[in-house]
Amino acid sequence: MAVSQSDNYCVLGAGTMGCQIAFSYAFAGKPVMLWARREAALIEAQQTMADTYDFLVSEELARAEDKENTLALIGYSDDLATSVNGASFIIEAIAEDMALKQELLQRVEALCPEQAILASTTSALCASDLQKALKRPEQFCVAHYIQPAHLMALVEVVAGQKTSKGTVEQLKSILAETGKTPVECPDIPGFLFARIQHVILREFADLQSKGLVSAEACDTIMRQGYAARLPAMGPFEHADLAGLDLLNSAGAKAVWADICNHTDPAQSSVGALNAQGHTGMKSGQGYYDWHKRDSKAFKQQRDKEIITRVKLNKGAKPTFSDE
Repeated sequence: MAVSQSDNYCVLGAGTMGCQIAFSYAFAGKPVMLWARREAALIEAQQTMADTYDFLVSEELARAEDKENTLALIGYSDDLATSVNGASFIIEAIAEDMALKQELLQRVEALCPEQAILASTTSALCASDLQKALKRPEQFCVAHYIQPAHLMALVEVVAGQKTSKGTVEQLKSILAETGKTPVECPDIPGFLFARIQHVILREFADLQSKGLVSAEACDTIMRQGYAARLPAMGPFEHADLAGLDLLNSAGAKAVWADICNHTDPAQSSVGALNAQGHTGMKSGQGYYDWHKRDSKAFKQQRDKEIITRVKLNKGAKPTFSDE
């Protein structure tokens, strides 16, 4: 892909999401600067980028001979002014903290070109609230990438109350040029992706806490059931296929009436586990015992499954076992 001189991107934050977003730009042929407060984080990020590229080569999604040129598109700096200098698009990917994000965006706005678009990849914080710290709020928009950001095509585009239509369209164009599928979403808690994810978890966590199901059963239902069908049919398409009369039947009404309506995660097993200090992979214990399960292997297998879908979307033929 040809690189325009105006295509200079900057990613703020060298954590998991920041590295994945920056990699996606370079992989699409766009020069990008990755900023972090600590030099050590940038050194680690460089190794992450190299490992990520090697993984894509092993999965036949990248060519080994292109590695050097692709990774050369990524710059690294712990100086904010240098990082945003000349950038046409700057996206923040730091911790999910409103005050921290506002403070950083405010600093960036004072240092970057006046025409630059600013964005945040927050998954839940209000776009309208984030832009309140800015002098040019019309040039800010949320671009919520889905993890793993370098593999997942979907990016939620969430405008704040003062975001201009032009900014939204420019952002959507940037995302499309880097191989993403932008979808405009409302500025509501959780937007759409995380909101539905919470709905599913709330229901399953409620059933699990009542001893009706296991976490393993729920995950199997999602992976082997819905995940297999959703690429071909969304919920509204399924509703039309099944028949809206069926979805207004006594059976459907009984299901809707029985669905969990907790308003606080603390009311479920999510809250109970958290209260015990069990926070999931990072503590070694959540719904699963991650002292026994290999979290690194789990993430790698997750990426392989997503890559299979990427390949199918690119026209690859599916393969089947002999069973």
